[in-house]
Amino acid sequence: MNALRMFELFKKKPAFPKKKVLVLEGGGMRGIFLVGVLQAFAERDYCPWKLVIGSSAGALTGAAYLSGQIYLARDAFFTKLLTGKFIHYANVFRQDKHILDLDWMIDTIVKGRESLDIKKLRRACPLLISATAVHENAPPETIFLNSRKDDPLIALKATAALPYLYRGFVHYKEGIFLDGGLLAPIPFQKALSSGYREKDILVVLTRPKGYRKKEESFWVKSIFEFYYKNPKYRHLVESIKNRHEVYNQILDDFERKHKGIDIIYPPEDFEVQRLTRDEKKILTGFEQGISAAVDYLKPAS
Repeated sequence: MNALRMFELFKKKPAFPKKKVLVLEGGGMRGIFLVGVLQAFAERDYCPWKLVIGSSAGALTGAAYLSGQIYLARDAFFTKLLTGKFIHYANVFRQDKHILDLDWMIDTIVKGRESLDIKKLRRACPLLISATAVHENAPPETIFLNSRKDDPLIALKATAALPYLYRGFVHYKEGIFLDGGLLAPIPFQKALSSGYREKDILVVLTRPKGYRKKEESFWVKSIFEFYYKNPKYRHLVESIKNRHEVYNQILDDFERKHKGIDIIYPPEDFEVQRLTRDEKKILTGFEQGISAAVDYLKPAS
């Protein structure tokens, strides 16, 4: 064995942060920031995870990352998700048509020409996918579907099924489900309840530091009340109307109670919103994700 080969084998690897759990926030098209972060991680072979937990777009990008196919998520954001086949603003007043067509997304992207490698995903560390279980005449609750035990395609659709934007519910086994971000938009508490310490956890958010969600307007609340007007869904409507309080409380917990958790935020000038279709903003958001990941890994290099 020559000296160069010996050097390649034994040279010291970068001392990246020693983490065990990755938590990924959702956020629709804001997920492009996650894609940038995870692509930078993949390119640097940074995958120390024992557990990944994701909500909505966080679960979708996390699945692509764990299957070694983060490029599927990246390419989707720059092509398929920008077309009028995914976001249908014209369906706002049509109760029988989706505004966000998740069925099309699963069939075209997750099960497309190069489909998500389910076998590889199941061999990777567990991906816990948050979803909101909707109950008749009772409050909804968060459940976590497991990539090793549950149907990942249904789980990925359930976690992204935003109330009203996705018509109806996602049915799985004996339950009906909606957006995992409704009650657990940043599911870091699941990591703590699973026995991991704060220093084991990295959270990647899709809102800049200091952001707080505002209460929905009267008109938006009225839309939800009308769409879920059956009295048996009154608890669901209340949860939707109060989700800003849930979200803001989670952020307050980060700042006051769980300072040992590492967080990667988008920069202040991150401009991508849930339904953004501006290609330049998407590209900038992707690049900002890469830059944030590189910065995160750099101090320990």
